[in-house]
Amino acid sequence: MVLKRLLVFLVFSITVLVGYFIQLQDWFTSLILFSVLGGFFFIFLGLLWLAKAHFNRKKFKISDKHIAYQEGLIFQRETTVPFTRIQHIEIDEGPLERYLGLATLSIYTAGDSGRDLKINGLELQKAQEIKTFISNFMKDE
Repeated sequence: MVLKRLLVFLVFSITVLVGYFIQLQDWFTSLILFSVLGGFFFIFLGLLWLAKAHFNRKKFKISDKHIAYQEGLIFQRETTVPFTRIQHIEIDEGPLERYLGLATLSIYTAGDSGRDLKINGLELQKAQEIKTFISNFMKDE
């Protein structure tokens, strides 16, 4: 999440700076430019803080019969999926996740709702352990 926000900040900053050097460079334009960049920098810092706070509030719990996942900073949501309803489990890795050793665990249940539980930002080894644990339970049933 942090890297995505950093990328957006860099693209915006470079765009504003290129636009500045293309236009006439007077003191008023410089003042506006640095005000915009300064404001965007503080917004960027706030978004980083929110991303970190949101990530710290994520929790999951695996019991003998179900997996529960809780997330949310302002509006909290908890999802509990019984192992008996699980149809399919996937581990997804994008290029950036693969580089950082992270993965997304997606759990699909019976029904038409598609993906019922998605846990982002897990260490790849932890995601594989969870998938193996649930798959073993599904084989025993």
